[in-house]
Amino acid sequence: MDLTPALVPEDRAPRRPWKPGPPVEAAPAAAAANPIRIGYARCSTAQQELQSQLDALALANCKRVFSEKISIRVKTRPELEKALKLAYDIKEAAPGQEAILGPFLAYSGTASSGPV
Repeated sequence: MDLTPALVPEDRAPRRPWKPGPPVEAAPAAAAANPIRIGYARCSTAQQELQSQLDALALANCKRVFSEKISIRVKTRPELEKALKLAYDIKEAAPGQEAILGPFLAYSGTASSGPV
């Protein structure tokens, strides 16, 4: 095994009293990462088209898109739940990372889109 000697400042040596070194500059703050965009699109009936919403989500640079054709009368929306879970998982794993769910969250009958 090759042992490479560690670089030691000249004022340091065995049995010498410890002296603080020069102050260390703080690391620059990390640049804010781009938000992760999560898309959700929904329409109520098979006769309604979903493609225009999906196209808009693609233009909004959504990384993941969840979509479903489901009536507004149905209280559980599996794809919306998956989108919300993904947004919360991102926030839990990386608290500084912004996750945006939208822009078609308003079509689900709930509040409008915004940062999660």
